[in-house]
Amino acid sequence: MKRILLTGTALASSMLFATVAQAQITVSLGGYTEFFAGFYDNDQSGSTKREFELETEIVVRADGKADNGLLYGAKIELQNSTPNVNTTGVGTDEASVYLGGTWGRLELGDFDGAADTLKIYAPVVGIEQLDGDYTDFASVAPAFGIHIPNSGDATKVMYLTPRFAGFQAGVSYTPESGSEAQNVVAFKNTAGYKDWIEGGVNYTGEFSGFSVALGATVSSATGKNGTVTPTGGVLTPAAPLEDFTAWNVGAQVGFGGFLFGGGYVDADDFNRPTGVSGGDQSVWHAGLSYTAGPVAVGASYMNAEGFKGDGTYDSAYKGYAVGAAYTLAPGFTVQSDFVYFEEDNRPNGPKTGPKNSSDGYVFILDTRLDF
Repeated sequence: MKRILLTGTALASSMLFATVAQAQITVSLGGYTEFFAGFYDNDQSGSTKREFELETEIVVRADGKADNGLLYGAKIELQNSTPNVNTTGVGTDEASVYLGGTWGRLELGDFDGAADTLKIYAPVVGIEQLDGDYTDFASVAPAFGIHIPNSGDATKVMYLTPRFAGFQAGVSYTPESGSEAQNVVAFKNTAGYKDWIEGGVNYTGEFSGFSVALGATVSSATGKNGTVTPTGGVLTPAAPLEDFTAWNVGAQVGFGGFLFGGGYVDADDFNRPTGVSGGDQSVWHAGLSYTAGPVAVGASYMNAEGFKGDGTYDSAYKGYAVGAAYTLAPGFTVQSDFVYFEEDNRPNGPKTGPKNSSDGYVFILDTRLDF
């Protein structure tokens, strides 16, 4: 990331009043641009077989340190987006301010919460295999992949402890799911969850040449009292979502250039409307990677089952993936992924009705420039 120093001296000619306040703030500018060429096939009639995709992000950071030792700053991530099929634009992906010190770190804004920050899961490389962008091209995907259901980038507050003897813990609170930036949820009866609490603890250490990482996280939210949907111009109450609590555990072990790990996620009632039954939701996954100089290769596997929340009540989803990455020049990487997926489901209810099956693959070639 390029670092641009903005000091009181540099700004004195136009901002004399800010000299003292800005004297120890460092502003840095960086980001990445990533181009995907996807080739894919699935069981859906009339689907496309190849497509290009571009993702780019600009990251602006401001980091300061006060005379009393207080760390403070902000981070803003600007990413290209696609509001509709005819236009493209740039929006804020994440944005936050933070305070830190020997007591830990307090962060406020739009960013991933404690469950996502502290989780440990299967190692991935390059485009990240089953944790990557293959779902942009695939016809079907699991309910929540290899990660515990979480509040995403919804506006929140989070506290992380300092790492002590290898351990770090944290907790975050999100008032309303899906509510970011200047959005304010004014009414109770809107889709989603409220009072989303996430927490977790992880450990990292090294022993006799081995690296070890262990983690456990929990995520819990209250389903809204009901959603309201327009039907023929009339507001119609819909079934509220069940409250849910999800948890996961994960581990990684490394030696030399090898890294092996995996995890398990249990999220019984996530995204399930009241009165709707279905199989308990769970995912387990494992992965192996190897890195030697500029070359990295990896493989991962995922097995997910249960209610999906999209009309699929009893789903069994499996994914198999391999990937590779080669650093061609400083900051410039060439990558590829191959993912094969298959799903069996019963759309009419758990253990009833006909069983539908679908499978497919996604092959991605990718270039990424980090700057």
